[in-house]
Amino acid sequence: MTALLPKDRRILEKGRLEFRPFGRERNGDMIRDVSGVSVLAHLEYLQETVGRAQGPEAGEKAVETVVELLNERIADPAYHVTPEFLRNPWNSYSNEFVAFLAEFCAQLSGDPQFPFNMGKEKFLSPIVRTLGRPFTVGQIYKMIPHFGQKFARDSISFEAGRVTRRSAVLRMFFGQRACQQYGSYLRGCAERVCQAAKGTIAAVPQKVHGGHLATIRDRRCVANGDDCCEWEVQWDPRAYHPFVWLGGGLGLSLLTWVGGTSLYPHLSSVEHGVIALLPFVIVWLGVTLWADRQEIRERERIIHEQLEAAESRHEELREAYLAQEHILVELRRRINELTTLHQTGFLLGSTLNREVLVTLGLQALCEGLQYDHAVLVFYDMTRGIMYDARVWGGTEDLTGMLRSSDSVMVEEESMESTVLRYGKPVLVNEFSSSPARLHPLYHDLLVNLTAHAFIAVPLKVQNRILGMVIAVRTAPDTLNLDDVNVLVTVANQMAMALDHARAYAEIEQLNIGLEQKVQERTAALQHLNKELEAANRRLKELDTMKSQFLSHCSHELRTPLTSIKGFTENLLHGIVGPLSGRPHLYLSRIKANVDRLTRMIADLLDLSRIESGTLRLVWGTVSVPNLLRDVVGQLFVQAQEKHQQLSLSCSDDTLVVAGDADRLHQVFTNLVYNAIKFTPSGGTIQVVARRAAPAFVEILVSDNGPGISPEAQATLFEPFIQAHLDPELSTKGLGLGLAIVKHLVDQHHGHIAIESEAGKGATFRVSLPAHERA
Repeated sequence: MTALLPKDRRILEKGRLEFRPFGRERNGDMIRDVSGVSVLAHLEYLQETVGRAQGPEAGEKAVETVVELLNERIADPAYHVTPEFLRNPWNSYSNEFVAFLAEFCAQLSGDPQFPFNMGKEKFLSPIVRTLGRPFTVGQIYKMIPHFGQKFARDSISFEAGRVTRRSAVLRMFFGQRACQQYGSYLRGCAERVCQAAKGTIAAVPQKVHGGHLATIRDRRCVANGDDCCEWEVQWDPRAYHPFVWLGGGLGLSLLTWVGGTSLYPHLSSVEHGVIALLPFVIVWLGVTLWADRQEIRERERIIHEQLEAAESRHEELREAYLAQEHILVELRRRINELTTLHQTGFLLGSTLNREVLVTLGLQALCEGLQYDHAVLVFYDMTRGIMYDARVWGGTEDLTGMLRSSDSVMVEEESMESTVLRYGKPVLVNEFSSSPARLHPLYHDLLVNLTAHAFIAVPLKVQNRILGMVIAVRTAPDTLNLDDVNVLVTVANQMAMALDHARAYAEIEQLNIGLEQKVQERTAALQHLNKELEAANRRLKELDTMKSQFLSHCSHELRTPLTSIKGFTENLLHGIVGPLSGRPHLYLSRIKANVDRLTRMIADLLDLSRIESGTLRLVWGTVSVPNLLRDVVGQLFVQAQEKHQQLSLSCSDDTLVVAGDADRLHQVFTNLVYNAIKFTPSGGTIQVVARRAAPAFVEILVSDNGPGISPEAQATLFEPFIQAHLDPELSTKGLGLGLAIVKHLVDQHHGHIAIESEAGKGATFRVSLPAHERA
């Protein structure tokens, strides 16, 4: 239930209209809440009120202002209104729309009692007054429910209670539709409607029977929170008293009786009674004849007023019918024009032949838009020459003469200059008496075509004018701006089609030489392709030689490095005697550099196998917890040397993947080693293994080191790329580790990803397909 606002809150506060103002509802039902008579009454009284105070022009301006204010509150432009539309009493509107209208009228009028005065002066139309003359005021009030349905169907209803000769009790109810459209502003809207209804009811004795205004006392009101508006109406009845005359006749009869008995005592009582009744009978007959005559005159006046009202309504209906006929003719004409425009556009778009386009366009003007002749003239803007004119509806000799005649524009104020130089259309309704200047060639042409009226429009596309079209009518038929607009539209379609045809012809000319150029370029490209293929083969050979060189070089380097490493370890273990001081330090550095060089050689060998496609995996089942425990155990000492916390967390000891155990060991050793290497002393490295989905195992290697920037992440898994360019963070190496890790994970049908922000550490996420043990 919507909370109702006080009656001083107005519906204009809600902004735009929520419901359609007229026509049909969204469900298809007709909108007929309030009759157009009510809207017309508002506008007429507003115009009269403002006109009396400020002048007739101000009154008309007030109506235009109301229309502007209403259109501002209507979101859909299709429902925007005009003063002429609102003055049509046959329209019907929604309750919400009329409420907005009433508020605007009250504001612009400056009359605080606008609804009451408007209802008093305008709601009782002349025909209603005429039809109500035969009835008493009480009888009219009894018919209030009937008249209420005529003005506010199903949204506001009336009820007549007790009706006497001098008073009546009337009620007004707001229906569901009215309450729904008024919403929380029901009380404020009800106050306006109630005032208008009271003004109408009070005016019945005055407007219908020429008496005084009725007095109305509120008993209940929706604006005050009651369920209905209830009024007690009182009026002075129109009284006719024949009894006065009859009493006078009776008194005259008594005097005659008394006088007769005194003057003529010899007459009998019956004779005196008959003589005494004569004055009474004469008076009664006179009163009756006078009353009948008055009634006849009243009926004649009522019949005359009803005839006048009927004739007035007949004239209104006839004018409305004529307007409907005119609208029907205009609609048919517009439909014909739209059909012609559509067909013309379709035909012009179906060909790129210039001659066919010209013929189709001129034919459409004559047959579709009912012109007698049509002329098309091409124009060269550079030279200012009109050439290659065509005419539809002329003789062959005339057509041949026009096509072979070129003409130059000379006069600045000529019709041709207006159309071709300035791109403006020209309308001439009386060619014989027209002041428009024409080139002699086209003047003679129009004379030969017996032109009475014509329109000339430019063939304009973008900022270029290709020519002009002249549409000719030989009958004295007045052309107007609507005809000009339609012809301009057709001319624009023709101009676009002709421009496309010109472009197509130019493209065809270019294609003739383009084919030869394509053949030449194709031959040159084939020659270049052969040279590129030879260069590609040479590059492949060089790449193979490079890989072979790296492989041989790595194998050859491994042998002396193994010997150096072995002798260095023997010396460090004291086989040839104890060492201390600088000799021990130098041998330790030699061993560390030998280990680093060994790792580099191993990475180069793996890279060469990857590039040559010779890296093979030995497949088996690998226990992820055991694999990670081995990796963490091997690197635990290095983490301790940097005072780092290296931890392993495995949610399930049964996690198994399919793969090469040694290569997977290499993958996670590389990831954990990098985490230890790039994490500062006192940092934390975490290794986590878990089941990510029924078919995958996920291993995460996280650290709280310096992190990796988004720019470095883009090339992180490419060979010879190092993520940290800062000298304090970069380490010695070739930058092959992560590239090899990426390739090994891909060969295991897995996926590796990096999640990191600069300064917040990094997390490498490896997903491998799970393998269920038998």
